[in-house]
Amino acid sequence: MADQVAVNFLRTFLERHPVRHFKKGEIVIFQGEAPRNAMVVKDGIIKAYNLSVSGDEKPVAFYGADNVFPASWVYGKVPSAIYYYEAFTPEVEVYVIDRKAFVDFVKQRPELLYQELERQLLDQFGGSLRLNALQHSRASDKLVYTLHYLAMTHGKPLDKDHIEIELDLTHQDFANLTGLTRETAATELNRLKKQGVIDYGKNLPYRLSLDRLMHLLNDQFIADIQPATLAS
Repeated sequence: MADQVAVNFLRTFLERHPVRHFKKGEIVIFQGEAPRNAMVVKDGIIKAYNLSVSGDEKPVAFYGADNVFPASWVYGKVPSAIYYYEAFTPEVEVYVIDRKAFVDFVKQRPELLYQELERQLLDQFGGSLRLNALQHSRASDKLVYTLHYLAMTHGKPLDKDHIEIELDLTHQDFANLTGLTRETAATELNRLKKQGVIDYGKNLPYRLSLDRLMHLLNDQFIADIQPATLAS
């Protein structure tokens, strides 16, 4: 769990900087662009993605409040953004901060450094779950393991067994996440709904039964990961 003192310290610093507003679908940073500043999410969700040679969207990650992006550029590891960064929710607000000022500020306190380490580890851990999901050959397994990834990284516990995915995903989003066609993703989601693994409807969030989902995972060590493991 991120240290609340560090969180408050960071937010006090962030509030001294200008905020930019974006609507869903607006590109915040283009792939290949050398950003002028670091950006930190104030409210909403930012989607990072790549495009295949055929123009298909390949989501990489989703970033919420207090996440800095593009982190690899902010921390001086690459000369430009390696992905597209796009507003995913209807309204997104981001702080705009000089890169050096942000990095120097984070270096001031061990709590902030540890908090950033946690964020980057969670990002890497989520990426490994995504990679594991994509390596499965069967469409059903790709979707089941992708749902597990979403539950662990973007899920809100409702009770001991149920989790609500905090991303407003469409069937096309699931297709992009899994590399399946939209039709196949919709068919597999409907099958899981009939099995009681997932529940959803028009204007309703996706809700998962963890117990039923875990029974479909073929890897004991993956199945043993609980939401608290990835809590930030």
